[in-house]
Amino acid sequence: MRLVNLVLLLILVGLAFYKFSFNDTELAGSRWACNELSKNFISEPYKKYQEITEKDVLYFASSSNLTIFQTGELVFKNGERHKYEAIIDASYKVKNNKISLKYTNIDWHYKPAKSPVFVQDLDSLKGFETDLNYIINDEQLYFYNRKKHENTNYLCFSL
Repeated sequence: MRLVNLVLLLILVGLAFYKFSFNDTELAGSRWACNELSKNFISEPYKKYQEITEKDVLYFASSSNLTIFQTGELVFKNGERHKYEAIIDASYKVKNNKISLKYTNIDWHYKPAKSPVFVQDLDSLKGFETDLNYIINDEQLYFYNRKKHENTNYLCFSL
């Protein structure tokens, strides 16, 4: 009887260790598509835009590396449109439905013309670290901050 109890205890400890040690594999290997539309800018450099569309594909290449393929379009109030495309590399850690991101590289494929502040803002992400909460619900991935501010809520769909 002691042997059976010992084996059951070891199995329970092993399962608990597996769950807490490999929790970050939930995202590893997954791909998600996200869209965002921004309008009504209040900062002076962005007032020239009517809207900014952004489409992202998040690829969690491993349990610690994330690649973001970002494309979008800047629509100026005068009707001009400038497309942009960048690849953003980040490292990440997951613990208890919290993801910690550190942006490591920004590689532009298309830089938008006449938008140096926008380019500078995206480039400034390099080295930036942030923490977000996340929930996976079926085929949807929700990101939100701890204070649940609306401006950081982000919804993605599984690919």
